[in-house]
Amino acid sequence: MTDSVRRRLLQGAALSGLAGWAGGLASANAAGHPPAASLNVHDFGARGDGKSDNTAAFQKALDAAHAQGGGTVFAPAGQYLFKGHLTIPEFTTLRGIFAAPPAFVRTQGTVLLPTEGRGNADGPPFLTLTGNTPALQGLAVFYPEQDENAAAPTPYPWTVAHGGGDNLTVLDVALTNPYQGLRLGGAGRHYVARVYGQPLAVGLFVDQCYDVGRIENIHFWPFWTQKPAMMAWVNAHGVGLRFGRTDWEYVLNTFVLGYGIGYHFVETKDGACNGNFVGIGSDASGDALVVEQTQGRCGLLITNGEFVGDARPDSQGMIVRATNAGPVTLQNCAFWGPSDHIGTIQGAGPVTLIGCNFGDWDKNNRQSPAFVLDGGGATLAHCQFLPAGDGGGLRRIARVTENCRSAVIIANTAIGRAFHVEMPPNADPRRFQMGMNVTTE
Repeated sequence: MTDSVRRRLLQGAALSGLAGWAGGLASANAAGHPPAASLNVHDFGARGDGKSDNTAAFQKALDAAHAQGGGTVFAPAGQYLFKGHLTIPEFTTLRGIFAAPPAFVRTQGTVLLPTEGRGNADGPPFLTLTGNTPALQGLAVFYPEQDENAAAPTPYPWTVAHGGGDNLTVLDVALTNPYQGLRLGGAGRHYVARVYGQPLAVGLFVDQCYDVGRIENIHFWPFWTQKPAMMAWVNAHGVGLRFGRTDWEYVLNTFVLGYGIGYHFVETKDGACNGNFVGIGSDASGDALVVEQTQGRCGLLITNGEFVGDARPDSQGMIVRATNAGPVTLQNCAFWGPSDHIGTIQGAGPVTLIGCNFGDWDKNNRQSPAFVLDGGGATLAHCQFLPAGDGGGLRRIARVTENCRSAVIIANTAIGRAFHVEMPPNADPRRFQMGMNVTTE
């Protein structure tokens, strides 16, 4: 974020904050009700019988809460069918019975059953949260027409989407089987916590967030189905968490399993991501961590991550594409497989791995190195390389190509076999340095 952009955002936030506070207070006083008033969807004609269309009843309740200055719209336990979509306005919460994220939910508790948009991934989102401080809490979403026995999922629009305005909140929600889960962006300061489920194509996508989004305690796992054909499709095509333009995204304790890509960092028309990612994990992935682009100044800081790429013959734990120009730093992370390579590093951006553990590569005993360093400035320091394939008696740590701008490989430990790095012929010592690497053999 440039200094000029930061100044404009601060000025705009101050003005909009005053206007929002004054407008909200005036609206609450004019309505004659406190902002925290709670409304029950049953009083607006909703029926949780799994058959009646509840679109109009829920929207009427949400609009009534907004008209009185804000409040909570409560949906008791039941199965609520929707043939249309809903908008949650500012200062309004749609809430079900759950106080923690449920799992394996199809019929228990507060369950919303959307059917609109079948076959159209680009249609209107089922739940759009718009304005300042809209919230979704304590419910489950289940798509009753999604067929777990099919060879591929049926496309649907996003289940939850940010429709503009700051401070969107999603808490204690189960996204049992959506095609697309959450799309966040267009404003700042989203807060998403304790969301479980099995989104099939994309679990979560962040873009156009210009002021510190927060995401924590996400668990995307086969809570809906483990049928082989559907699982194979998700493992080939699905993405757990994808990040486009977001400034200072904070992500904590998130876990995905069985996706084609676990964590995906891309560049959209609005830019790329920088952020702090702690305690993140991707298991049974096609590729666990794929970086296509990061912001040039700050990039990605990833700590205490666990990455397993083993779903395909060519799976990897970490891939930094040739398109990446920003810094990527990983500390105290663990990678295992089995896989052919742990990772491939390309692009112009510097990539640093410090204090990480690597194991289970060279699964086909082809003397494959753990890392292919094929671009940027790569640093491997204070890492431990655990036993892998036979490797011809060597621990093949890295293959450094001429495309690599610089490589520093220092103070690492190889367990069980001799430490070996393949350097370019006549490697320039000003660009490539190794030292103090040891083996336990």
